[in-house]
Amino acid sequence: MTTKDFNDFFKALANEDRLKIIQLLKKNTEMCAQDVEKHFYLEQSTTSHHLNTLKRAGITKSRKRGRNVYYSLDYDQFLTRLKTFQSELDS
Repeated sequence: MTTKDFNDFFKALANEDRLKIIQLLKKNTEMCAQDVEKHFYLEQSTTSHHLNTLKRAGITKSRKRGRNVYYSLDYDQFLTRLKTFQSELDS
Protein backbone atom coordinates (compact mmCIF):
# COMPACT_ATOMS: atom_id res chain seq x y z
CA MET A 1 0.00 0.00 0.00
CA THR A 2 1.13 3.51 -0.71
CA THR A 3 1.17 6.46 1.64
CA LYS A 4 -1.84 7.81 -0.28
CA ASP A 5 -3.74 4.55 0.41
CA PHE A 6 -3.08 4.91 4.14
CA ASN A 7 -4.00 8.58 4.00
CA ASP A 8 -7.33 7.79 2.27
CA PHE A 9 -8.04 4.98 4.73
CA PHE A 10 -7.55 7.12 7.83
CA LYS A 11 -9.30 10.15 6.31
CA ALA A 12 -12.33 7.95 5.67
CA LEU A 13 -12.34 7.00 9.34
CA ALA A 14 -11.89 10.60 10.50
CA ASN A 15 -15.41 11.70 9.54
CA GLU A 16 -18.18 11.50 12.14
CA ASP A 17 -20.92 10.67 9.62
CA ARG A 18 -18.84 7.86 8.10
CA LEU A 19 -18.14 6.44 11.56
CA LYS A 20 -21.89 6.42 12.20
CA ILE A 21 -22.43 4.62 8.88
CA ILE A 22 -19.83 2.02 9.91
CA GLN A 23 -21.66 1.50 13.22
CA LEU A 24 -24.98 1.17 11.38
CA LEU A 25 -23.57 -1.40 8.94
CA LYS A 26 -22.00 -3.37 11.80
CA LYS A 27 -25.37 -3.51 13.55
CA ASN A 28 -27.37 -4.42 10.41
CA THR A 29 -24.80 -6.53 8.50
CA GLU A 30 -25.91 -5.24 5.07
CA MET A 31 -28.05 -2.33 3.95
CA CYS A 32 -29.04 -0.69 0.70
CA ALA A 33 -27.97 2.91 0.22
CA GLN A 34 -31.54 4.19 0.59
CA ASP A 35 -31.90 2.52 4.00
CA VAL A 36 -28.61 4.04 5.17
CA GLU A 37 -29.83 7.43 4.01
CA LYS A 38 -33.01 7.15 6.09
CA HIS A 39 -30.95 7.04 9.30
CA PHE A 40 -29.27 10.39 8.71
CA TYR A 41 -30.24 13.95 7.93
CA LEU A 42 -28.11 13.92 4.79
CA GLU A 43 -28.89 14.40 1.14
CA GLN A 44 -28.87 11.29 -1.05
CA SER A 45 -25.77 12.55 -2.85
CA THR A 46 -23.93 13.12 0.44
CA THR A 47 -24.80 9.64 1.67
CA SER A 48 -23.61 8.15 -1.63
CA HIS A 49 -20.37 10.12 -1.36
CA HIS A 50 -19.74 8.77 2.16
CA LEU A 51 -20.51 5.19 1.11
CA ASN A 52 -18.23 5.45 -1.92
CA THR A 53 -15.45 6.99 0.18
CA LEU A 54 -15.69 4.06 2.61
CA LYS A 55 -15.65 1.61 -0.28
CA ARG A 56 -12.59 3.18 -1.95
CA ALA A 57 -10.81 3.12 1.42
CA GLY A 58 -11.41 -0.65 1.72
CA ILE A 59 -13.75 -0.33 4.70
CA THR A 60 -16.96 -1.39 3.00
CA LYS A 61 -17.90 -3.46 -0.01
CA SER A 62 -20.98 -3.36 -2.18
CA ARG A 63 -23.07 -5.57 -4.39
CA LYS A 64 -25.76 -4.58 -6.84
CA ARG A 65 -29.12 -6.30 -6.88
CA GLY A 66 -31.56 -4.91 -9.38
CA ARG A 67 -31.61 -1.15 -8.97
CA ASN A 68 -30.31 -1.22 -5.40
CA VAL A 69 -26.72 -1.21 -4.18
CA TYR A 70 -26.17 -3.04 -0.89
CA TYR A 71 -23.27 -2.14 1.39
CA SER A 72 -21.59 -4.13 4.14
CA LEU A 73 -18.37 -3.90 6.10
CA ASP A 74 -15.37 -5.49 4.42
CA TYR A 75 -13.74 -6.95 7.52
CA ASP A 76 -11.00 -8.79 5.59
CA GLN A 77 -9.86 -5.69 3.71
CA PHE A 78 -10.16 -3.52 6.80
CA LEU A 79 -7.98 -5.82 8.89
CA THR A 80 -5.49 -6.27 6.06
CA ARG A 81 -5.03 -2.52 5.81
CA LEU A 82 -4.53 -2.19 9.57
CA LYS A 83 -2.00 -5.02 9.64
CA THR A 84 -0.14 -3.57 6.66
CA PHE A 85 -0.02 -0.18 8.38
CA GLN A 86 1.31 -1.80 11.56
CA SER A 87 3.99 -3.61 9.54
CA GLU A 88 5.01 -0.32 7.92
CA LEU A 89 5.37 1.24 11.37
CA ASP A 90 7.48 -1.66 12.62
CA SER A 91 9.90 -1.57 9.71
